[in-house]
Amino acid sequence: MSKKNGLKPLKLVSLFSGGGGLDLGLEAAGFETVFATDIDHHSCETLKKGKEKAAKLGKPFLSNAVIHEADILSLSSNLVMEKANLKPGETDLLAGGPPCQAFSVFGKRLGIKDPRGQLPQQYIRLLSELQPKSFVFENVFGLLTIHGGETFKELCEILSNPSNDLSYEISVHRLNASDYGVPQSRDRVFIIGTRIGKSLSNIPPLCFDEKKEDKDKTHLRKRTVGDAFKGLPPLGEKLANHYGREHSQRIIDRYESLIFGERDHKTRINRLDPNRPSYTIIVGSDKGGGKGHVHPHEPREVSPRESARIQTFPDWWDFSGTSRHPIRQIGNAVPPILAAVIGREIASNFFNHPKKPLKEIVDLLSQNHLFKEDISDV
Repeated sequence: MSKKNGLKPLKLVSLFSGGGGLDLGLEAAGFETVFATDIDHHSCETLKKGKEKAAKLGKPFLSNAVIHEADILSLSSNLVMEKANLKPGETDLLAGGPPCQAFSVFGKRLGIKDPRGQLPQQYIRLLSELQPKSFVFENVFGLLTIHGGETFKELCEILSNPSNDLSYEISVHRLNASDYGVPQSRDRVFIIGTRIGKSLSNIPPLCFDEKKEDKDKTHLRKRTVGDAFKGLPPLGEKLANHYGREHSQRIIDRYESLIFGERDHKTRINRLDPNRPSYTIIVGSDKGGGKGHVHPHEPREVSPRESARIQTFPDWWDFSGTSRHPIRQIGNAVPPILAAVIGREIASNFFNHPKKPLKEIVDLLSQNHLFKEDISDV
């Protein structure tokens, strides 16, 4: 991202980058990814294709990023700094969400006994060696309560002091994406740390709940599935990842009988309500099983592209792979708009950068279909 207003670009190192949701949002807020990594080949291919497409569209995403496919267990901080041309302490933001299945309330909640539960330790290792000025650690909200809250307490203590000569002021934010302009109810926890000497006290919501009497009319209404799907072409046309599963007539009949919000007893997914935010995108296991919810107006599961719309990915962001690969990248991601709102708070509070207007973020992320009202002052 080019230097503007005499301000140096804020250098971002991205771990567990996946399909790029966190990177897209943070870059839209003014950060510049210099290094992004993931163990998954298809995720890295998605990032590489996205970098090329963004350049063709004149958008800044990943323009100066080194995209490195690697197992974080073998990723050295020296390699990161060499590839990104950084020294210890020069990274402005380290961001990532270690795979969260081990902590999820929907999984077995084995925590650190699950091999995936050990991946946060790798994040901490790189945090202590890179010594960034700030960090974002994202995970499922189930992390807050596993083992009676002891796991989370221990994690926060370590993140506050990852090594003897390094300490961070941390703040914990449990956020629902639907409060921040994302057409999806998605509950996640973000641990944000800084060694600049002040913590981030609040990330103000952008949207009000229309059913609450104390709603603030200066805020936006929550975005809906209808907003997300606005302007989409028919299934199978024009857009990448816009294809559907083949359903038997029996499944079609079941889906057709569902009312808005009703759950199918076999597939355990819900028919979406066009006038409400979507349910959380379902990822599935390593063996597959990831699927969209039932389309509000057609007796079928939503396409990966429709799920990407619900997550606020641009239509031009093409997810690599077939079958389960795109939906896993989409479902594991931080919604770019939510990431951008978090990013602009970090940029303004920690680095004294002007807070990026929502309209500029929406334009960069090609999400104009979501906002028809005036958002120039949000």
